[in-house]
Amino acid sequence: MSTPHSEALSSSSPNSTSAHNQSAYQTRSDTSFLTRTVRQQDLLALADLLASSFHGQEGWMRWVYPLLKAGIYEDLKSRFHSRSSHYACLVAVKPTLKGQAFSELSGRVAPTGLVLGRDTLVGTVELSLKTPSLLQPWNTKYLYLSNLAVKSDYRRQGIAQQLLQTCEKIALDWGFSDLYLHVLENNHQARRLYWKTGYRVQRIEVNPVTLLLGQPRQLFLRKRLQELGESACS
Repeated sequence: MSTPHSEALSSSSPNSTSAHNQSAYQTRSDTSFLTRTVRQQDLLALADLLASSFHGQEGWMRWVYPLLKAGIYEDLKSRFHSRSSHYACLVAVKPTLKGQAFSELSGRVAPTGLVLGRDTLVGTVELSLKTPSLLQPWNTKYLYLSNLAVKSDYRRQGIAQQLLQTCEKIALDWGFSDLYLHVLENNHQARRLYWKTGYRVQRIEVNPVTLLLGQPRQLFLRKRLQELGESACS
């Protein structure tokens, strides 16, 4: 049972690059939330966040929900122990004791902040290296964002944008100049976020099953990344 691959901002692959391969990043933010890589003790809360973001619990779904959540947890645990060199799961957390805003990778805390106690996990996003399908006009692997989700009580506070910005820093550090993702055509809140942050439609994907069931189409989006120096000169 696989983790859903979409975005859950209004409602609708995690360990990052193996921790030993990651370097520390530091960002400053106006929010009180911190962005870091997922830890093993986060996995249960992360599975609950993803399950509640992508699956309802109304009607018969309440009987299936525990199985979906358990499957998501097993997938997360498997990826947490992955040795992939280009895989990252980031989480946004609200610390018990708030220090200065920073991003943490590979378990190393940036020197500008101190966090003690248990973090409250409020958002997540996944970054992974994908192989192009036969429908794609290029044959090189690309970085793909998935499972962007923010807890309902914490939306509209800049958390999703903060997670996306951290993904961009990681992508540039890995040597990639583009990021890709999917969004459902009818998820207007997510589409506004992605447009605001620079993502543009690469293609519209349609298949016979979605047409038959009347489901919304998927939009495949791309963002061309800029180095900090390049953006400053533009």
